Amino acid sequence: MRRTPAVVAAALVVLGVLATTVRLDTPSDGSTVRLGWHAQGVTVEVPDPSGGPWLATGDLVTGVAGRPLSEAPGTIEPPREGRVVPYDVIRDGSRTVAVRIGRSDPSPLLLQGWGNLVFVLALAALAVALRLRRPEEPATAPLLVFASGLLGSTITVAAGLPALTLATGGPYLWLFHLNAIVAYSISWGGLLAFVIVFTARRPLSRRTRRAARLAYGGPPAAMALWSAFATLLAPHPVAWLGLVHTGQTAVVALSLVIGMTWGYLTFRGNPDPAMRARMRWMLGGGVVSSLLAISGWHLPELVAGAQALPWGAMGLSGLPFVAGIGIALRRHRLFDIERLANRSLVYSVVVACLVAGYAAMVTLLVSGLRLSQTAAAGLAAAGAALALAPLRGLAQSTVNRMMYGDRHDPAGALARLGTRLQAVLLPGDVLPAIVETVARSLRVPYAAIDLADGSGTLRQAAQHGVPAGQVHDEPLRHHGELIGRLRVSARGHDDPLEPIDVRLIGSLAQQVGTAVQAVRLHEDLVRSRAEVVASREAERRRLRRDLHDGLGPTLAAIGLKSGLARRAVPAQSPARRLLDEVCAEASASIDDVRRLVEALRPPALDELGVVGAVRARAQALAVELDVEVTGPEPMPALPAAVEAAAYGIAVEAVTNAVRHSGGTRCEVRITLVGGDLEVLVTDDGHGLRPRRTPGVGLHSMRERAAEVAGTWSMASAPGGGTAVRALLPARQEGHDDQPDPRR
Repeated sequence: MRRTPAVVAAALVVLGVLATTVRLDTPSDGSTVRLGWHAQGVTVEVPDPSGGPWLATGDLVTGVAGRPLSEAPGTIEPPREGRVVPYDVIRDGSRTVAVRIGRSDPSPLLLQGWGNLVFVLALAALAVALRLRRPEEPATAPLLVFASGLLGSTITVAAGLPALTLATGGPYLWLFHLNAIVAYSISWGGLLAFVIVFTARRPLSRRTRRAARLAYGGPPAAMALWSAFATLLAPHPVAWLGLVHTGQTAVVALSLVIGMTWGYLTFRGNPDPAMRARMRWMLGGGVVSSLLAISGWHLPELVAGAQALPWGAMGLSGLPFVAGIGIALRRHRLFDIERLANRSLVYSVVVACLVAGYAAMVTLLVSGLRLSQTAAAGLAAAGAALALAPLRGLAQSTVNRMMYGDRHDPAGALARLGTRLQAVLLPGDVLPAIVETVARSLRVPYAAIDLADGSGTLRQAAQHGVPAGQVHDEPLRHHGELIGRLRVSARGHDDPLEPIDVRLIGSLAQQVGTAVQAVRLHEDLVRSRAEVVASREAERRRLRRDLHDGLGPTLAAIGLKSGLARRAVPAQSPARRLLDEVCAEASASIDDVRRLVEALRPPALDELGVVGAVRARAQALAVELDVEVTGPEPMPALPAAVEAAAYGIAVEAVTNAVRHSGGTRCEVRITLVGGDLEVLVTDDGHGLRPRRTPGVGLHSMRERAAEVAGTWSMASAPGGGTAVRALLPARQEGHDDQPDPRR
């Protein structure tokens, strides 16, 4: 059973070679019949019209030697070489054309169909190499059948079917259709079986083997049914052959769609990341090839009866599939074909572009400038030669970037990183921008940056993606000091980073180190500023507590005692005057202490808490605006700086809403979100003006949030009005100051 695919493949190739050999020994009229035959006859192409004014491309041949083609093949005897035979032709009206019969010369047809031959030969070489190297791999058997069937049928079709053969019949007519119909259908069954086996888990289950066997017979069975049905529709044998070929086009297109759908569904349902990585290349190449073939040839043939692109170039659409298989098999580590796959993609793109450009230029020169075919071909060939070098360079750089990112262009990678950093506006976005740029430049699934603190401990600061393989660590240094590390994942478990990738990561790390150091310095500055503000506010709260609870009561006691002593001293006594002065000075000192206490910190914060203090101030501000303040009471212990910042931001936002919003309602919500204190102030006013100029109040709110390492933003509310939001850290690093426990 293991030898059956090899036997079938050999038989398919032998069948194609036999048909081509018979073709060389068969008399020919210099024409070839393509698919999409007319009901009255067949439309022919003449690859080499230089032999004389006989048949021309586009002629509709309806009869040969006075006998219509609608009669069964074999109605006339094969003419000898050199004989002139009359053909009934529709060419701008019916006419009879004298055609000289000569020896078969398939070389013009082979040159015309060189693109198809390139594809089938490349696919056959790949299939044979894999079969010889890994005969135990189940996917190589259907791939060999697919490639052999395409090879045998393609060389037969490339050799051509003369219109004369439809009238004379003979062995070549049936050998041609055995290859073009039967062998071709078997090859597409091999493709479906290859997709099923290649995407299945190992070892193959009995269900998978049964599905592969059904796939082998699917297209041939469909063609057999269609051939039987076509006998009911066709009025004569030639029309029947035309219907069979048209149905085969539909079967091929359906096989491509089924193969793409099966591969996609299997890919989505396969949890193995290594298998998904291998399938991704094969499916990607197959989808590109299928879409090109369906849109350029099969669909136009079914809809309009004519192909949109030259028939001989159809094989070029399959080169992405061959390249995808090659790259996918590299994931199996069968061969070291990375360079081969890269060059195959490059040359496929170059050849496809040159062929398309050549055909377009020839068409333009012939139809637009009325040049001869020879002159147009010469000019187009010269243009293709001039475009070869720049086109190859462009294709090489594009394929390298598609497969490996910027690893072959370190200068470009560094330039893109610099451009990306210049576009970053906020320091907090620098590290995320770096890891995203590195991941995209190298086409890797994961990149991250860890920062070193004062003790040398590394903590993750930014990441992009999820690791898919071994992670490479590259140290980040600034003036010799270790400041962090850049971590980059391999492209897959079985696709490690190459030495050229590691060298590029090292080059990027040298540039990233400076940016990381700038971010560290900014974070240190923000943290130091927050610590200074926290210390200042904590000291203010302590001073206010001491003044309010210590010095204030002491001065009040002095004033009270001096007042009592003043009553016991006669008015005419000199001591009475001194006691009056003591009472006045004590009262003035108490007023000074009260002013100092209020200037150091709003008293309501310590007396009512941040929520109660904001509510009390909002009630005093609300005249025409209904203000509602909500929040947890009692509020958990907060640093003095955070309380002061939250109070100042909330009061300033309410003040702006009262003065400028024009609304009727304002809501203040103070909540704890994780480890942060959120202050959200919304109103139902007219919202932000398009060209507003930030005033002192907006700068004050932003500064208060920045002082405690928090964030502040203002935007239009979803339902209308304005929303002011501040997110302040509920804990200050290095400070554990608590509010007065007596509050």
